[in-house]
Amino acid sequence: MSELWWIVGRGLLGGLLVMVFAVIGEMLTPKRFAGIFAAAPAVALAGMTITVLHEGSRQLAESALGMIAGSVALVAYCAVAVPLVRRLGALAGSLSALVVWAAVAGAGWALIA
Repeated sequence: MSELWWIVGRGLLGGLLVMVFAVIGEMLTPKRFAGIFAAAPAVALAGMTITVLHEGSRQLAESALGMIAGSVALVAYCAVAVPLVRRLGALAGSLSALVVWAAVAGAGWALIA
């Protein structure tokens, strides 16, 4: 039952932080970018807060390294997705970019594991 409360707490904290970052994003950036600046940092902070409270700082450090590897993989995906979609079309280009993401994420995981 206590595990359920951790999940509920994570969801509530994440939602609250999304709202805070959305307000900050609307004040500091063009409105079309507000969602980008709201979701990712809020969810990361909520997850990290719950992780450190529930499992300690050692697990938090491992989670943070995973987030960094995932972020690098996402940047690689974004860098290759547009040219690949233009060249190969939406489906083939997106799937090809997804392969790049998987390769970079796998390499990152191998480096930190």
